[in-house]
Amino acid sequence: MTTSHPVFPPYSLDDAAREVSVSVIKYGDDSDQLLEFYGENHLGKATLVLIHGGYWRNLFDREHMRPLAVALAKSGYNVVLPEFRRVAGNPETTLRDLGFALSTLNGSQLILIGYSSGGHLALLLADKFPEVSTVIGLAPVTDLVESQRRELGRGAVSEWLGRDADQRPELDPMVRPPIKAETIFIQGDSDERVPLDITESYIREMAKHGKTIALTVLPETSHFQMMEVPSSTLDAIVKVIN
Repeated sequence: MTTSHPVFPPYSLDDAAREVSVSVIKYGDDSDQLLEFYGENHLGKATLVLIHGGYWRNLFDREHMRPLAVALAKSGYNVVLPEFRRVAGNPETTLRDLGFALSTLNGSQLILIGYSSGGHLALLLADKFPEVSTVIGLAPVTDLVESQRRELGRGAVSEWLGRDADQRPELDPMVRPPIKAETIFIQGDSDERVPLDITESYIREMAKHGKTIALTVLPETSHFQMMEVPSSTLDAIVKVIN
């Protein structure tokens, strides 16, 4: 599948700070090892952790999820947007960074909201943290073998893994057991980057293990339109977490 890369509207930390209070905490020495916190701290509320997409590449970072982070913070939620290193051929670096970032948030209930490859990372890490009550996948990558076969993301799977997907089954949600946390997927019916039929196949596979995954399909919505704010994505997220 050949698709062009999108151009997301610029949205800097200064842009976000004009809307809500924003703070940044580093969890390592690398420039990509940091957490952005949005809005006021609402005691007793779950923390929404937004995990950005980009098919595990440095081409995109957390910037494309800042508008969603701001919108959710303005709606009264605790919101954290982590950054993490993405290194071709070294998936452990990404998982180690994001895992450590999540470990700094202990003490509160966590809801992981992962977009595209960020949804994949959320599915891999959720069971490592008992604080994670819910995973919300926004057009999540759920099947590495099939994604590689279709050359989704212009060969992104094998590039990130550094080998064929069937050689890293422990990183493929499709062949792993279902996660324990409540799992909810939201996806557009016109998704050109993570085809809806792959997501539906994953849901059917997990059902064989007794796991029910709720799926909300957004009409006339492409992969990148999901990140627009305001959008039906934001409405769907607010509906399932309330």
